[in-house]
Amino acid sequence: MRNLRPSSREEDEEESVFVPMTDMTVSFLFIVMILLAFFAVRFSDKDTVPRSVHDQLRQQYEITVVEKNKLELERNKLTAELSQAKSEIKGLKLKIEELLEKVQDLEVKISKLEKKIIDLIQQLRRRDPIEAYLVAAQAQRAEILGQIEKALKLEFGENVKVEISPENDALRFKGEGLFKNDSRILAPNKRKIIEKLAELISNAVPCYTVNNKNLNYASCNPEGIVIEAIQIEGHTDEIGDDAYNLDLSTSRANNAFLAMISTQPNLLSYKNIRGQPVMSVAGYGEMRPIANNETEVGRAENRRIDLRLIMYTPRNRQQVDQIQQQIKEGLRLVTEKNETKGSP
Repeated sequence: MRNLRPSSREEDEEESVFVPMTDMTVSFLFIVMILLAFFAVRFSDKDTVPRSVHDQLRQQYEITVVEKNKLELERNKLTAELSQAKSEIKGLKLKIEELLEKVQDLEVKISKLEKKIIDLIQQLRRRDPIEAYLVAAQAQRAEILGQIEKALKLEFGENVKVEISPENDALRFKGEGLFKNDSRILAPNKRKIIEKLAELISNAVPCYTVNNKNLNYASCNPEGIVIEAIQIEGHTDEIGDDAYNLDLSTSRANNAFLAMISTQPNLLSYKNIRGQPVMSVAGYGEMRPIANNETEVGRAENRRIDLRLIMYTPRNRQQVDQIQQQIKEGLRLVTEKNETKGSP
């Protein structure tokens, strides 16, 4: 019986330990239930997304991804184009540099040629003043015509058909470039060409004519070059009656002249050494062809308007000396009223 007593005590001790453990477990479970209840109360259907919305958002996302890919491809394409453009620009810059070097070389050559021309003129003047004067006059005429031709082509491009004659004494406009076939009236879209031509002439000839401008002739015309006449000439091909062609060419020249002075009336104030207006008009019909009238190409060349620049030609050394002396002194050239026989 004694041996049984201790066993009973041990069992009591074990039971006393078990009871607190059970209480703790129950307490823990109770706390868990409270937490579950708390989260259950906090849970809301608003935190969920309806299936339709979910699908719509997913679709939009997929579209966005597609658009992003497209934009990425476009960006890559533009990047490649930009790279190519930069490469082309680099190449063009190199070409520009090469052209600029060529331009500089040409400018040096032009400068040398101009100096050579001056030297030749001086040599000619020492040998023969009349010949030197004529050479200088021809060079000045070619320069004036060249400047006008360049300015017209620069402004009107393909719309103007103009060239300098082989003799460097006239600008040639194809007749059908200014007038319609068999018409005496300037084509409306070509009138601006004639008006620009008048402006260019007005700016180019003052130093070589008698006029009311306050000019320093000794500075702008040291060679004493004088323009005798600026002639507007009308020409036709040989098709048709001679008298009709003559009348047609004259009418065209007159209409071109009237268009010029309507926009630049001061052209009539420029005079030669005889006090006559340098502007003049002539119609030659078919009498002065520059190409074969047997072909259509040749006839087209012959249908034209010429702007001819006629320079004063001195008869003797005395006239050359007188003109150059007047220019150097900055005086007006003599007019017809005070001209004496045998002098300029």
